[in-house]
Amino acid sequence: MKLIFLCPDKNQVFESAAYRLIENHGIVENRSGEKYLDAKVELMESCPYCGQTHIFHANELMCPLTGAD
Repeated sequence: MKLIFLCPDKNQVFESAAYRLIENHGIVENRSGEKYLDAKVELMESCPYCGQTHIFHANELMCPLTGAD
């Protein structure tokens, strides 16, 4: 499955299926009772816009189905 990423340096959106979960603590619940994935997503290839390998918190990614935050 491709995920949607935003290059933090060039502010450009791109898709990639070359990623892996790191620091995965699973689904956790905050004080308000909302559940979220406590993990980071690491790109396994260079960003097409800046050439770096980025790491994102899972909550920074856009929904791959709708493109929404």
